[in-house]
Amino acid sequence: MRQIKLGGLLVAMLFLAACGSTPSWDGYSPVEASNLQALGLSPSEANRYREMGFTSDTIKRWYDAGITDRKTVTAWHDAGFHAEEAGQWNKARFDLKDAQSWQRESFTAMEAEDWRDKGFSLKEADKLRKRGLTADS
Repeated sequence: MRQIKLGGLLVAMLFLAACGSTPSWDGYSPVEASNLQALGLSPSEANRYREMGFTSDTIKRWYDAGITDRKTVTAWHDAGFHAEEAGQWNKARFDLKDAQSWQRESFTAMEAEDWRDKGFSLKEADKLRKRGLTADS
């Protein structure tokens, strides 16, 4: 009987030690924690987003835009793109660097996709568009 009590005590101590080292949802309201969990985030990943100033609503916008990898979200966000805008460029199959180049010349993601898919480089598209032409001209 004494062995069972010691074994139970040992299991309880190990459980408590493990719980103490597991990241928790401390510092989040129950609603926010629930929203973050619904997005599939762990407490540690949620904390990384919080350090960027993101809430569950912000993260959901990125996820809804089709960008769910935190490193990708961070790169596009740090480059000045909003979730919806980044999602449009991503959907049009532009990487961040190319999206920045086309956007710098005032192309939307849809316009850039059209020009590129018709075989035009950014330089060619910009030159032709300045002359009043379209990708279909």
